[in-house]
Order: sequence, then structure tokens, then C-alpha cells
Amino acid sequence: MKLPHIIAVKASETDMVILEIEISPQLEAFCGHFPNNPILSGVAQIDWVVRFAVMHFGVAVAVARNFQVKFRNIIRPQMPIALTLKVDRARNKLSFVYQSGTEIMSSGKMTLEAMT
Repeated sequence: MKLPHIIAVKASETDMVILEIEISPQLEAFCGHFPNNPILSGVAQIDWVVRFAVMHFGVAVAVARNFQVKFRNIIRPQMPIALTLKVDRARNKLSFVYQSGTEIMSSGKMTLEAMT
């Protein structure tokens, strides 16, 4: 699955990054989910979190487990979305927040089995 386009990296540290991403209606994640009423699935959101963490933190992810996720609002195509990622290397934890303006769309954390 293709990742969404990163419009801007708003903040970056060794353990945190805030990405402004473009939620294009042409993204594969919207195919069939759902016709005439597209929403971004939870599976796609988590996939993007892990893949962006690999890209921005250089973590090597073998397995993500122990998910704690809250889906609060629906993410639709063309919404302005900021994705905040934080990694705790000492505890092998990754946390995230998808946000549109001041509204939290989803948030969560997971344990990463293999990190470098």
C-alpha cells in the first residue's frame, strides 16, 4: 500500500516527528472502503504509523503488538491531517496521534518487537 504524500515535517526530534500529510482520494486505502462514502480504515492508519516510524526513526520493525488504539473520528479524503509519532527506544514503544486541526481523529500506542 502506498503511503500518503508528506506536505511538511512540522517538528522533528530524535524521538518525535509531526507530519502534515495529504489524504488524497486516490490513495489505495480508500478503494472499496466504502463506495460513495470513503473513510480511512484503522488498518491503513496503523500501517502508515509503522511505515512512517521506519522511515523517520530508522526503527527495524519485525512485529508490532499490544495495540491500544482509540478511533474517535472518521478520517475522510482531503481532510487536513497531522500525524504525530513518538518513539521510546528504551521501552520499544511507538505512540501516535492523527489530528485534524484541534480535533483528535485517532490515537494509540504499540510495542515494537524489534527496534534498532
